[in-house]
Formats: sequence, structure tokens, C-alpha cells
Amino acid sequence: MKLENSKSYVTNLQFSGGQNISGSGFSFNFLASGLYVGVPGNLVVTTVDGSVLTFASASGFIPGLISSVSGSTTAGSIVALK
Repeated sequence: MKLENSKSYVTNLQFSGGQNISGSGFSFNFLASGLYVGVPGNLVVTTVDGSVLTFASASGFIPGLISSVSGSTTAGSIVALK
């Protein structure tokens, strides 16, 4: 993907997109490098090492190596970032 402005652009495979994961519990077919939470709420995730973490009142960018989001999550408009 290219990030462009009026003077130059950057090509970086790290910025390869994301996947909408709002709704009930969701495991992705990739390891997310973080999540974007658009509607604040509790966020329950499983990390790459199998740890289950709960973020109270999560919103914005949540960094981490995340493999799934629990169905008990109350946050919404969540995007898993590749």
C-alpha cells in the first residue's frame, strides 16, 4: 500500500489493511497487530500467547498481537489491523 501526500509516498507492507470484527466473538485468520475501537466499551481479547485481557472503556487504537475478540466485548465498530 502506498501512503501518499503532495510531495512523496511510502510503500510499506505493514499497512496492508484491516478487517471489521464488530459483532459477536471473532477469531481472525491473521494475527492482528492492534485494534481500532470506534465505539467505547469493554474490550476482551486473546493475545498471541493465549492470555485473555480485558480493557475497560477501550477506545481508539489498542496495540498488541491479538488473535481473537470475545463475544462478551461491549465495544463496537472494531477493526483488526493487519
